[in-house]
Parts: sequence; structure tokens; C-alpha cells
Amino acid sequence: MDATAGVGQNPRVRLVATAPVLVAALALAAVVSASVYISLALTGGHLVYPLDDAYIHMAVGRNLAEHGVWGVTRYGFSSSTSSLAWPLLLAAADAVFGAVDLMPLALNLIAGIACLVVASAALSAHPPVWRLAVLASIVLLTPLPTLVLAGMEHTLHVCAALALAVLVARAVPADGGRRRGAALLLAVAAALATSLRYESLFLAAAAVAVLAAHRRIRLATIVAGAAAVPPLAYAILSIARGWYPLPNSVLLKGARFDLSTAAGLLDALGGRGLRMLAQAPHLLALVAACLALVAFGRPGRRALPALAAITALLHLQFADTGWLYRYEAYLVALGLLAVGASAPAALAAVRTATAPGDRLAVVAAAGLAAVIAYPLVDRGVRAVAETPRAAKNIFDQQYQMGLFLRRFYPGAAVAANDIGAISYLADVHLLDLYGLASMDVARARRAGTLDRETLARLTAAQGTQVIAVYRSWFSQSLPAEWLEAGSWRAPEKVVVADRVVTFYA
Repeated sequence: MDATAGVGQNPRVRLVATAPVLVAALALAAVVSASVYISLALTGGHLVYPLDDAYIHMAVGRNLAEHGVWGVTRYGFSSSTSSLAWPLLLAAADAVFGAVDLMPLALNLIAGIACLVVASAALSAHPPVWRLAVLASIVLLTPLPTLVLAGMEHTLHVCAALALAVLVARAVPADGGRRRGAALLLAVAAALATSLRYESLFLAAAAVAVLAAHRRIRLATIVAGAAAVPPLAYAILSIARGWYPLPNSVLLKGARFDLSTAAGLLDALGGRGLRMLAQAPHLLALVAACLALVAFGRPGRRALPALAAITALLHLQFADTGWLYRYEAYLVALGLLAVGASAPAALAAVRTATAPGDRLAVVAAAGLAAVIAYPLVDRGVRAVAETPRAAKNIFDQQYQMGLFLRRFYPGAAVAANDIGAISYLADVHLLDLYGLASMDVARARRAGTLDRETLARLTAAQGTQVIAVYRSWFSQSLPAEWLEAGSWRAPEKVVVADRVVTFYA
């Protein structure tokens, strides 16, 4: 008899079935609340997000809602965000509630709970205690509290990635692809994932490979087509406005390979991915566990581990990790869910295959779990500890820059290399010296010609009144026309690229 039979009729059984999600959601809310409380104490009561990039999304969302402009300022289009759907969601919220600083945090908390609901659905065949353990690991090790507090699209991206992976795994069995609405759900999940983060194209590619390997060619085609729609639609929009087909943030921060050298060619052929994997022990442990489950797990339980492993290897080959634990967060969540959903069956198979009383398999499994857990637990603990300090770091630097420009330079022409908080807090005409919001700078940076003469020409053409930059980034290319006026030093370096911001006239 199905263990879930009668769940809808028996309140006690229904409570047991939903208890893991409720407990994990409460744990998430508790950690987030504690982190917010500590952050507010550090920032004098100001709600400050621990990354400047959050304010880029907030600025784009507000300008879209209030001025119909997709840009970090209201004065023109700029292709500055690596997420397409998140600024749209913020714009919708701003149109209904107004530009409220708390909104990204609230939306992220909802998205975090949605992550747990999706993961719990994938674990429905397992006992409640095991489901709770896996959900707790996703909360603390992804780490969801840091993603929620970051105020960006990453929490919702984790949710969409988990949903797509779970739907692909369910479509692999013989009757999976024939279930009513399976194709539509796959298409929606794939499109949502790539509209949230371009890295979802790696997961979509893995999904296509897994579905094709199981001869689900129709579903593989649907996933590929749906995943391509948001990037292609944005490419058309961006090119029509004279920008690159990909957001500048993706082009400037993504991996680039110099095929004219042996080292560059080796990197392009997979060397970069292997090197990045060796430098990320938490991902190395998860990939190794997933590959072991693919090799030795039950046939019906291999899809999720295969998806997690392939996606991680593709991501590490072409994209980065880190920056407050967010870039690879979806890989960690995918790996944890894959191991949590597939490991019990694999362990049961090992116990069945070994002689009664043979404890070697149990000891080996426990040792493997410890090896996997240590780097993930270490990373999760560091994330919880660092996030409030990161908020204080942004408050001490970029947030103060935004307040300074709003007070003393309203409507002025400003050049800077960190554009989030100053764009959101101040109304300025912006020249982005990193290139996320200024095409002339992006072209020069990609061509390697962002030199002293180019900087002088661009700032002069804009009529720049004040420049706020990391001097260390431009030490070899400071124009003589820039007159140093002073500098600020942040008390510590947690997430800022440099403790010192220098101002020039």
C-alpha cells in the first residue's frame, strides 16, 4: 500500500508530511532574522544589502517602473544586469508598492521557502526525518540565508534550477514524459531558469543531454528551445539599442580563452574547469559524490546526480564561483538534493550486496559523508558569519558614496567603477568606468585599450564633475587631468574590491 495514501484525509499524517518543510522554513526565517538584526546594529539601523550589485537590480527595477527605462539611471538603456527576470519582478513590485528597500529581502524570503517546497517534493518518497535533514542542509550549506540577505535573483534562481532538475528526473522513466502537462512544465521551468541567470544554460544543456540519453528527444528539444527564448529575446532587444547581445556583466565577468597560446588552448579544452574544481573543495566533494551515485546508484535514481555533476563541470569551465558564495549556490543546492534523493537507495543496495554483519560498507559510507560535509559545513558557517559584516562593508563604502553624491552632486555627471548604490541612491548622469553601464568603456575594456588617453577622452566628453574609483584599478592609467581631492578608507575588506575609494575632480 502507498505510504502516502490517505494523506489528504488524515490531518496527523498530513502534518507529518509537511513538518520537514515547516521546520526548515522556520530555521531559514530564524537565521535571516538574526542576521538582519546584527546587520542593522552594525549599520546604525539602515537596511543595507551586502553586495553593491543588489542596488543595480533595484535601480533598474525602479527606473523601469517609474520611467519605462531599462537602465541603472533614468537617462537611457544600459545592459548592466545578468538577470532578466529579477529586475522585471522588482519593477512590478515597485509599481504596486513603490520603491521600498525591504522588497528584495521579502521576495527572497518567499523564494527561499519555495526552494524548500520544491526540494521536499523531490524527497517525498523518503522518511520525514531524512527529508528534514536534507532540507536543513540546503538551508545552511547552499547557503540560503546569505542569498536571501543579498537581495538579488540567486534564491529564486536556486528554486527554478531545482524545479527544472526535478522535472527532468521525473521525465526520465518510461512513463514520465507522457504525464499530463510534463512538457509544458519543463518548458516553463527552463525559460524561468535562464531568465533568472544565464548560468542556467549549463543546467539546460545537462538536461538536454540526460533526456537525450534516455531517448526523450521531444522533451530534450522542448527544454533546449524554451531555455533559449529569454536570452534570444533579450539579445534582439539589446542589439536594437546598440549594445552587445549578452549583458555587459556576463561578457566582462565570464571566462575568456586565449587560443593563441598553449595554456589558453588547454584551458578551453577543459583545463580551466578542472583547475576551478580543484580550487573549490565543496564542489569537488559534491561532484565526486554525484558521479559515484551515477556509477553505482540504482538506474531510476541516476538522473539527478548526473544533472548536478554535468552542470557543475560546465559552470566551472565557463563561469566563476564565490563573491559572497552566490555564483555557485545553485550548484551546491542541486548537489545536495541529488545526494539526498539518491544516496539512501545506493546505500541500501550496498548493504544488500555485502555480507550480513559486514561493517566496512557502513564505515566507508560514513567516511565519505564526512569528507563531503566538512568543506560544505565550513563554507556555510563562514557565510553566516560574514554576511552581516559584508552589509557593514557596503554601508561603509558604496552606500556612503551614494549618500554623498545625492547630497552634494544631484544631477551631476559622475564617473565611478562601482555603480549600484550610487545609481539607486543618487540621481546622476553616470559614466561606468568598469563598463557594466557604459558601452564605450566596455568596448575599450574588451579590446584592452582602456588607457590614460581613453579615460581622459571619455570623462571629458561627458563633462564629468566628480570621479570616485579604486585607484588601484587605474594606477597605470590615471589621466593628468584628474585632480585628486581625497579618499575614504573602509575599516575592513569583506566584499568590497578595495578598502580605499579615491575622489577626483
